[in-house]
Amino acid sequence: MSNPTSAAQGIVIAEDDLRKDVFLSIIIPSYNEQHRLANTLSETVNWCKSNHTNNWEILVVDDGSSDDMLEVYRGLEQLDPRVRVLLRQHFGKGAAVRMGMLNARGEYVLFMDADGATPLTEIPKLVSALDSGHQVAIGSRAVLRKGDVQVETSVHRRLVGRVFAFFVNAIAVGGISDKQCGFKMFKAEVVRKIFSMQQLEGFAFDVEILFLAKRASLSIAEVPVNWHAKDGSKVNLITDSWKMLLDILRIHWIHRRGAQLRLKS
Repeated sequence: MSNPTSAAQGIVIAEDDLRKDVFLSIIIPSYNEQHRLANTLSETVNWCKSNHTNNWEILVVDDGSSDDMLEVYRGLEQLDPRVRVLLRQHFGKGAAVRMGMLNARGEYVLFMDADGATPLTEIPKLVSALDSGHQVAIGSRAVLRKGDVQVETSVHRRLVGRVFAFFVNAIAVGGISDKQCGFKMFKAEVVRKIFSMQQLEGFAFDVEILFLAKRASLSIAEVPVNWHAKDGSKVNLITDSWKMLLDILRIHWIHRRGAQLRLKS
């Protein structure tokens, strides 16, 4: 077995000329996912083979897992050479996603959760939104079309999500119904602009990247997607919600000077 790519001490940013041969990059952050990742990745590889022939890549970013993920990665190597594993120290989901996004080579770059809560069949919806002129397309569990999409989750989780969304709209980013669905796609031309400026490393990073995208006047499409809650979530709805709220309060301070000019440069 060759060692998975190790980039714990830094980030290697993909060069623009390397993007030409890759249509779709899929980023999957992973932390202690030995019981879920193998199945999700196998399904993702099969979907890519069926829909995008050779022009795809999958980047699994391990955020310092403490379980037996090494055994899982040995199996991942056998799936397809277009699957890459990046290893980093444990800082949080946001840090893992940032590493993956900045190492992606695709014309379209998607990050998705390791639990596969959003079906892969929703990917063409986001691609279509970008093809229509948007620069960012985000899956939404809040913008629903009756009979078209289905969202399955607990009443408790739905209630906490709505309360959290209220504060996010009031404090950081308004005009977007669902900011934290783990299914977001970006055109390559804006990936580096947004994610090189990302500072938050925990679960609130979604809000920050949308804050940066709106501040740069990027066109954002909110796309209704099917979503089904999975067992084994790493998010504690009470403690992590408070941590995310504190991080959101920091966003304006973190990006208080010069952010808009740097994004547009």
